[in-house]
Amino acid sequence: MAEGTVLPISPLPSHHPTLTGQAAGAAPGELTWTVPREWTEEPPKSGMRKAQYRLPAAPGDKEDGECVVYYFGAGQGGDAKSNLDRWATQFTGRGSTPPKFSEMKAGALAISRAEVRGTYTASPMSMGGGPEPQAKPDYMLLGAIVPGPEANWFFKCTGPEKTMEANRARFDALLASVRGG
Repeated sequence: MAEGTVLPISPLPSHHPTLTGQAAGAAPGELTWTVPREWTEEPPKSGMRKAQYRLPAAPGDKEDGECVVYYFGAGQGGDAKSNLDRWATQFTGRGSTPPKFSEMKAGALAISRAEVRGTYTASPMSMGGGPEPQAKPDYMLLGAIVPGPEANWFFKCTGPEKTMEANRARFDALLASVRGG
């Protein structure tokens, strides 16, 4: 994907030109964002996922990271604090640290953020109907909840710690690029 490409909830082809403001094809009320060029767009594993990206593994890590964007529809998905707290409970055991919560602005949007490290066990709901989730030590979550006009949008990136640290600035840049429709 070319750096600077802005995506609506349904990703644009990689040859699509750079866009500003409301992306072509994005309906009023949808969010748009710029996808880091190092991330690879993937087909979403479930209908709850509006976008999904593979984050390249950092040297020494055996697995790539994943960034998923969820949107459940008008009035759905719950509040930011409950969701951030739920994400934090997915990290337990050896190496787990208390979650770090923060806020940031992207244009007029107030974004709630979370960072958590430790042994990660994905929610069976987030697996997209796959096998029972396995505990993964030395993992990290970079997450954000962005208020949309009708409901919250959820940006949840997980992967090995080194991989997530290598993608931290890219995640921050994606969040800074989010715009409401």
